[in-house]
Amino acid sequence: MPVTIKDIARELGVAHSTVSRAIHDDPRISRETKQRVLEAVTRLGYRPNAAARGLVSRRIHAVGLVIPGVADMFYGRIVDGVDRAAYEAGFGLSLYLTHGERRRELDALAQVSERRVDGLIVMMRRSPKKVLLELAQQDIPLVLIEPQSLGLGIDSVRVDNRDGGYQAVRHLLNLGHRRIAFIAGPEGQRESRERWQGYRQALAEAGLPYDPELVQPGDYTEAGGTAAVQRWLQLPPARRPTAIFASNDRTAIGAVGALQAAGVCVPQEVSVIGYDDITAAAYARPALTTIRQPIEEMGATAARLLIDRLIQRRKSGCQEVLLKTELVVRQSTARPPEQVDEKVGEAGQAGVDAADRGQAEASSA
Repeated sequence: MPVTIKDIARELGVAHSTVSRAIHDDPRISRETKQRVLEAVTRLGYRPNAAARGLVSRRIHAVGLVIPGVADMFYGRIVDGVDRAAYEAGFGLSLYLTHGERRRELDALAQVSERRVDGLIVMMRRSPKKVLLELAQQDIPLVLIEPQSLGLGIDSVRVDNRDGGYQAVRHLLNLGHRRIAFIAGPEGQRESRERWQGYRQALAEAGLPYDPELVQPGDYTEAGGTAAVQRWLQLPPARRPTAIFASNDRTAIGAVGALQAAGVCVPQEVSVIGYDDITAAAYARPALTTIRQPIEEMGATAARLLIDRLIQRRKSGCQEVLLKTELVVRQSTARPPEQVDEKVGEAGQAGVDAADRGQAEASSA
């Protein structure tokens, strides 16, 4: 038999109306009583009837996620993070795939204004600022992931992409690279611009000039990485990069493939580092050094922000959560070839010197 509110009331020795009010966050119920009720709900496995719960709370207990798609592993992991956090809080998830089409983006945003979901998590490459502000002014709960523009007064979750780009280039500099190239992301996107800023900051701190010849446009696809490498391979050897920082892993994988197709060894001749740490990065050949984004955490944090606003009925106090990245070193980065040659030369010379000493000692004996 399913557990009922009366079962919980009997367990705690309180009126069933008290249990009902505690479950629906009635302000007349003390914090201590709410805590006892919620613990009993979890312990006894109580599952409220969704329809009845919605009538009482005016909530559907579902959140919407507006996202470009799920074929890309990055977006799939965002969905996974949102779904897990929503499920743990007792909320369903409605998914709205836009495929980057503005009409579909606006249709998805209309769902919440029609009260088909309680609130929205929005991840769009170019968020329609005017529409988002209109929804916020209607007291419709929203959370933005990687917002294009801040200062909207809307809860948001984003990654410190500038620091991530900086870490990537510092890793290559520490290996001894000085001609470091960058494959950008789509023009006009905040995260791509911030990774480029991190690239420039690391070069400037190392006393290296910014060389536009070493920067190529990209679009977060393997084809974009391939095209950038093919352009660099047309340069005289002395002007080619010894290392490439790609603005995401898919671009990096495309760059590695293009180098290998041209007979260039990675990392022995050219090092490549990506960004995101998608699943495929660890299985690439060579395994890809990358900057790990906390992808699932981005989705889970966004879901918790939204559900907290729904449950606590927060009307103000915009929260902006900034998540950090992490350098993951694998096999696609190494010292530049000239430094390897120098070390081999030094080792060879040391061997010659040792042999000479040995001959001299033998002669004197």
